[in-house]
Amino acid sequence: MNNLSTLTISMATVARSLTGARLHGINCSHLLRSCGIDPALQGSPQTRIPARQFIELCRRTSGRLEDEQYGLLERKQRIGSYHAIATNAVHGKTLGEAMRRFTSVSNLFDNSLHLSCELNDHKVKIRVLRRTGMQVRDSFAIDTILMILHRFASWLINERIALQMVALDYQAPPLHEHEHLFYGSTVVNGADYSGIEFDGAYFDRPVVQTELSLADYFQDAPANLYLPFEESGQYTLYIRRYLDQLPREDAPQHSLKSCCNALGISSDSLRRRLKQEGSSWQGIRNSVRREQAIKLLASSDSSVEQIAFSIGYTEAAPFIRAFRTWTGITPLQFRKSLQG
Repeated sequence: MNNLSTLTISMATVARSLTGARLHGINCSHLLRSCGIDPALQGSPQTRIPARQFIELCRRTSGRLEDEQYGLLERKQRIGSYHAIATNAVHGKTLGEAMRRFTSVSNLFDNSLHLSCELNDHKVKIRVLRRTGMQVRDSFAIDTILMILHRFASWLINERIALQMVALDYQAPPLHEHEHLFYGSTVVNGADYSGIEFDGAYFDRPVVQTELSLADYFQDAPANLYLPFEESGQYTLYIRRYLDQLPREDAPQHSLKSCCNALGISSDSLRRRLKQEGSSWQGIRNSVRREQAIKLLASSDSSVEQIAFSIGYTEAAPFIRAFRTWTGITPLQFRKSLQG
């Protein structure tokens, strides 16, 4: 469902990603222009830009600095480091073996972050700890490694892993992208460590990728961090298809009850099954609405009121409030930023 034509990133996140470049004397205005981003937008942190522009910016920043972590760690993460780590990991027979390889080889680079991977009480805990005496210039580096760990693990087994919890060892700043980065999972700010947790059953899943498919995976980097796997699970996928294919004129009437009737299951059973898959009715509906709204704002001349009605709202006001929650700005501000 997600694609690079609908995903957007806030300028607040852009600024965080450029912290290392600025400190290393890179002309960030020139760098932004080379990616088609107006440098004047740096004064508007709430403005959102297309994800494809941000991905190009990440590529260029990494290339200029010769650093896969954008100059944010104590030492450069040399180009090719993550490929070497992933090449070792992809030879693990199960996800558990692969991720232990990933964290172990990562630590050989002896940089600002130390990774650990353990399975306790049927729960996987992958932690990212800051090494004493080594700096992390911006917490965007923490976000990036958590995304890499989650996306790469999901790719290895060709199944999106449902996160049970995300821990951040800092207070997430305003306009943080955790809704997009971690799919709306529970995020704990100000923890003693950063990390992700998920069901231990995933660790027994066989690795289905090879060195050959790894080449394609890195060909798309870092787009695969922002263009994630769809939600996995039979019922989650069914509901997404049901909501996405619903005729626009029927959108205001769709509800959990109507979906349950179409599926032939009770609402309690559906809620229980969705929870097992790491999702929820409300979360799926919000995700579909957000994607539909962004697509309509970007590709049509429909008014905000018309878009609100077409995705299931009876009035514009609650849609505007929801859109602000999803993106940090109003629908009109979003449309204006695209035009700019």
